Parts: sequence; structure tokens; C-alpha cells
Amino acid sequence: MRAGDDSPNPLGAEAPDPADSWLRPGRPMFFGLLVLLMGLYFSISAAQLERDRYVSERRSRVQAELSDFRARLETQVYANVGLVRGLAVQVVQQEGMSRASFQAISAELLRGQPGIRSLSLAPGFVVTDVFPREGNEGAIGLDLFNDPVQGSAMRRAVQADEPLLAGPFEAVQGGRVLAIRIPLWVDQDGVPRLWGAVSMVLDYEWLLAEAGIKPLEKDLRLSIVGRDAAGPGGDIVRGLRLPADSGAVRVPAFLPGGSWLISAVPERGWDARPWWRTPGFPVRIVLSLLAALATTRILHDRQRIRRLAGMDALTSLPNRRWALQHLARRIARGRRGESRFALLSFDLDGFKPVNDTYGHAAGDHLLAEIGRRLSESLRPGDVVARMGGDEFLVIVGIEDGTDESWLRAVAARVQSAISRPVPIEGHWVVVGASIGIACFPDDGDDSETLLRRADEAMYRAKHGRADGVAFAGPLALGTRGEPGA
Repeated sequence: MRAGDDSPNPLGAEAPDPADSWLRPGRPMFFGLLVLLMGLYFSISAAQLERDRYVSERRSRVQAELSDFRARLETQVYANVGLVRGLAVQVVQQEGMSRASFQAISAELLRGQPGIRSLSLAPGFVVTDVFPREGNEGAIGLDLFNDPVQGSAMRRAVQADEPLLAGPFEAVQGGRVLAIRIPLWVDQDGVPRLWGAVSMVLDYEWLLAEAGIKPLEKDLRLSIVGRDAAGPGGDIVRGLRLPADSGAVRVPAFLPGGSWLISAVPERGWDARPWWRTPGFPVRIVLSLLAALATTRILHDRQRIRRLAGMDALTSLPNRRWALQHLARRIARGRRGESRFALLSFDLDGFKPVNDTYGHAAGDHLLAEIGRRLSESLRPGDVVARMGGDEFLVIVGIEDGTDESWLRAVAARVQSAISRPVPIEGHWVVVGASIGIACFPDDGDDSETLLRRADEAMYRAKHGRADGVAFAGPLALGTRGEPGA
């Protein structure tokens, strides 16, 4: 069959494709690429989801670790608040406290408490006594209310009338410390008066270490803000302030007088790997490629099966089944006024003696060669099919104005292609063809009628005209010049 058919050609007049042809451009390859693109899309989406899920799970773990740290920190701080409150109660009850009583109570409170650096009394907010005194003498005389570093925290505690965690700040005796300040009111002559403050100084590093900050800082960039329990708007307590776009996990720690905001991100980010390096991505890519190749091969094989179902295996021409389907489509188009066509039905004159003399293999070779010649002798859009044995059918399109001489010229080209000698076993073999021609719609408007009338004309041609061409009926198509090549 030549190019230009009204439907996709499942056959072609060419020989079957080589074994690797399924990877050549075509409809199977198109759908294979489509499957590959879809596979890539879903693989990329799955990789991104996998990475997002990994990041989400890691954030949840960091959130849990920060929450545990926050809980231990709050527990430590409030346990110490309880201790210093015991001292404050004694001061209130005694409307002050002697040095001896302060030393005795402080010694008891500090027993087994390595994180407490000192306890102090500050009547009128000026430190007058510290325990232990040794090493802390520099704190004596400190004005907690007016000190440029610690004064603001003390004033906040007085204003709120509640304990407040101040610091961290550099202690006079060295090192960084936190201080729990409790403003005290005592009754003097039945009138509440602001007595001053009691304080507990905590070792900053010890407190955070007990809360578990060291393991966190091995893997995380940690930031704590809220100096003097001032909350998220306060100064840095530890680390550096993390930018808003860092994706940090944030946990508030509620402490006496306010809060700290604890933030953390992993040292190398939430996931240093790009999405295309997620564990499952290479596997999904390989599966997508295999699916694309499988789709291409399956569609190619289905296309090839359809082609072979309509192909004559010997000549690689369309077979009778496909020719009848094509004829039905041409008739349907013709009934809509889209086209006219003619059938040329013929068999080979002198074919049986070739079979009898040289054998069936020689006859098959002859048929294959004639099939090739017929394919080459027709115009694009015309069809040649093997109907069985040595019978062939040619379908050619005709235009308004085509006359009998034009169709005779087409038949002459077919006869010329057939009658050229074919070498067989060292001999030149020549066969001929008698051709019967039927035209649509002049000689019929259905397949059965057209084929029957073309066959009848072929038999008349075998026993009639010298040129071996006969028409089913007279043409009523007007006149037309000689046919083109």
C-alpha cells in the first residue's frame, strides 16, 4: 500500500521492521515518552514529599528534644525558687533576720545543692549579707535597685510583686550566673512595708547542663533569648538570634517573672540533601524508565500484531481482510461525495506452469517480486493488495472527468510491472495479467457488487480483448487527459 491512505496504515508495502525497530520514532515511542514524563513528574513529586516528610519528622524530633530541655530547665529553676522562698518566709516572719539566723538557714538550704552559688539578703535592696561569704565579698553593698546591669530586673520584680529570674550576667566573683530575686513586704506596726529582696544566685552553666543543653548543642544551633525573663523581645541569653527565615523550631520556657524563647535548627540545616538525592528517587527513576520501555514495546508489539493481521506474509502487501476493510471505508467516503475510485482486479496469466515446473518456492519468489513491483508502480494514495493465490486487487482514486483511456493507462502500467522477466533458477520467467475494472459508483455502491463486477470483467478480459483489460460497464465520467506518472 502506498502513502496517503485515509487511516493509519497498519501494514505498509515495505518489509517487516527489524528487531530493534520498536525504539524508533512513532506512536509507541510517543506514548513511551509520555509514560516516562509522567513517571518523572510523580518521581520528583514523591521525592519532594519524601524530603518534606523527613524534614517534618526531624522537626518533630527537635521539637520533642527542646520540650524535654524546657521541662527540665523549668523544673530546676522552680525547685530553686521553692528553696529561696523558704528563706523569704523566715525573713517575713521575723520582720528581718539576724546574721546568725541567715547563716544557719542558708547553710541548710545549700546542703547538697552544687548549682547554687550563694544566697543574699538585701534590705532596702542593698546587699548586706551573703552566704557563703568567702569568695562573695564583692557582692556586699550592691544596690540591686539602681545597679545599671541588674536594676531593671529588680524593678520589674517589685512592680509585679513576684519572683523573677534575672540574668545571665557576669558575677563579681567571676563566671556567669542567674539570680532569682524575690521582693519582700513585711509588717511593721501592722503596716506592710517594702523590706527589700532576698536572692539566690545560680551557676548559669551548671543549670543549663543539668537541663541537658550539652547534647542539644552537639547537633543543633541553639538560640535562647529573653534575658531577665523578658521573653522573645529580650536580649540574647545563649547563642545567636536565629533569623526568621531559618525555619527554626521554637519553644517557650516559662520562668519566674516571664519567659525565655528557645530556638534551634540543625547545624547543617534540616536536610542538606537535595530532593533528587533522597533514597527512593533513583529507584523510582529506574522504574519510570522501565515502565516507559515496557509501554513502548507493548504498543509496538500490538501495532505490529495489527499490521501482521492485515499483511500478506509472502508479499508484505495488505491481505484480503485488510483490503475489504479499506474498500468499505472508501465506499463510505464516496457516499459522502468525498471521492471516487476504481477497482482493478486481476490474477497472473501463466503462473501455474511456473509452480508446476520450478516448484512452489519459485512460485513464492515470483509472487514476492511482483508484489514489490506493483507497490512501486502506483501513485501515493493508491492501494495494492493480494487477495489470495495469484489474485491481486488495486484501488485507485479517480477524479471527475477521468475517462476510460486514463484507466487503461493505469492498467497498462500494472501489466508492464508484472510482465517484466523474473530470474528463477537460471531461467527468465515471464507472466502476464488480465485486468477487470469496476468504478464506484457507476458499477456499484457496495463492496460485494464492485468486487463481483470487477471479477466478471477480469474473466472477460482473459478471453476477450487482446490488451487483457475489460471494464465492468461504460464510464459516465466525461473526458480527461492522459494520466500522470
